[in-house]
Amino acid sequence: MLVDAHCHLDFPQFDSDRDEVVKRAAGIAIVNSTVNPELVGKALAMPSRYPNVWCTLGFSASDLDEARCSAMMSHIREYRDRIVGLGEVGLDYYWVKDEAGRAKEKGHFRALLGLAAELSLPVVVHSRDAEGDCINILGDFKVRAMMHCFSGSVEEAMRAQDMGFLISVPANVGVSKARQKTVAALPLQSLVLETDAPYLSPLRGERNEPANVREAAKAVARIKGVSVQAVEEATSANAANFFGIRW
Repeated sequence: MLVDAHCHLDFPQFDSDRDEVVKRAAGIAIVNSTVNPELVGKALAMPSRYPNVWCTLGFSASDLDEARCSAMMSHIREYRDRIVGLGEVGLDYYWVKDEAGRAKEKGHFRALLGLAAELSLPVVVHSRDAEGDCINILGDFKVRAMMHCFSGSVEEAMRAQDMGFLISVPANVGVSKARQKTVAALPLQSLVLETDAPYLSPLRGERNEPANVREAAKAVARIKGVSVQAVEEATSANAANFFGIRW
């Protein structure tokens, strides 16, 4: 079974056909990431409806609202036994440009990492245009981390790998030269696959969905010159061990 290690199946883009989307992902374990406190109830109901769906709870890096961050931290504590990880959380310098906003992001990130360490939860990390700072901050905490949709340099990816972190490869890797270089440089033992659906489709302009994690597996196999089966087996084992999921 393949694993889509990160997507947003609870987002409104799937409200009209969520059942069909999950059916198309038959044979795929889906890890849904909820970053909005208002969507927690909706997300936590999905594993009961879909036996191949698991949930993580996190907080959008670019959301600087203190009350919303506090609310999500309370939800994470309350539902600790119903989630398989904390995330996504991290830093986003693409949307947050000013130093005051970035300082607030860092405060949220540190607070959430502290919570992950306290609750022994693995962490899914958002690091858009902020990979170096994310890795530096992660070094201050004893947590297991997955660098979601990683777009940093090969050197940063190697540094994250050396710290024991996983690098997550999105479904659009086939059209991303930077991500292809990272995949080529790292062993399969350090990689997992994701879609980040509804974003980052392998086909430009189309909504992404968990079934497209198959395209990520095919692209990684081509880049590394190995079989698709080898990619599926290695990345699925990595994701399953990271989240502690079984099927």
